[in-house]
Amino acid sequence: MNYGIKISQEGFDVKTCDDKDLVMSSKLNLLKTKATGTVTTGGNTVAHGLAYVPIFFTISRFPTAGRYSLIGDDPSYCDATNLTTFRNNTRYYFFYQQSI
Repeated sequence: MNYGIKISQEGFDVKTCDDKDLVMSSKLNLLKTKATGTVTTGGNTVAHGLAYVPIFFTISRFPTAGRYSLIGDDPSYCDATNLTTFRNNTRYYFFYQQSI
């Protein structure tokens, strides 16, 4: 017997649909969030508390209040100790999975 959580897309039966028709399934590898936060001043580091380089991403604040966007030329980087970001008002996300 299978145990877990599955959510299907609208119009698909969760009990019989293919994995590609699921919104999420606990049997699939999903990113698990370690931490999120905001760096208000660029040139700062944030310790992530993991002993390896985690998967992470950063988003920067739009000029319009309350809106953020992924930026292709974002110079932020992460090592086995810290995230270093250079933009003001950067939102970061750390995940438990190790980066490859």
